[in-house]
Amino acid sequence: MIKILVVDDHPLLRQGLVTMLQKWPDFEIVGEAISAKDSIEKTREYRPDVVLMDIRMPGGSGIEGITAIHELMPEVKGLVLTVSDDEDDLFSAMKAGAKGYLLKNTELDSLVDAIRLVDKGEVIVSSIMASRLIAEFQQPGAGHRSKDSDELSPREKEAMQLVAQGSSNKEIARQLFISETTVKAHLRSILEKLQVKNRAEAVAKAIAKGLLTAPE
Repeated sequence: MIKILVVDDHPLLRQGLVTMLQKWPDFEIVGEAISAKDSIEKTREYRPDVVLMDIRMPGGSGIEGITAIHELMPEVKGLVLTVSDDEDDLFSAMKAGAKGYLLKNTELDSLVDAIRLVDKGEVIVSSIMASRLIAEFQQPGAGHRSKDSDELSPREKEAMQLVAQGSSNKEIARQLFISETTVKAHLRSILEKLQVKNRAEAVAKAIAKGLLTAPE
């Protein structure tokens, strides 16, 4: 059972999400919150597995809420669900510790899949956002790839592409015909080369640099 806290300041949207998500037998909606501050208090109270967080809310952004929750309870996974297609919001959310970033026009089935992947510790980014990031950084004058992108080995790039698609270490190992230990070694190397702290930041930075194709 995946325990979910839904955070959104719009009552109709929040209640609609709750109504839809509670239809899945492996989901339990443990609470609702209307602000970043409220989300922190409710997370402490209900200890959800996944916090489904809006960004643009009065009295503090969802990014502030994810930052505080990640610092206080790093085992809780933050999944952003927002109307914001601003690349800065994406980077800020990932740096704050979010495990995923989806737009509110995401199909329900895709949202359900994303919650399950995030609960497993995987990373998911909306394909629309991935496409926007790639387009932005491929524009003339947007800058060349930094040195660290060229230092990733072909196998590391393959592993990163699978991470971006939401694959677990076990699935990556199976698809690349290597051991899980080798997968972990690749990921440690990638984090070091990209100078990031976690898989979420690695995916966001790799997409921004044009290292990954947009996940379908």
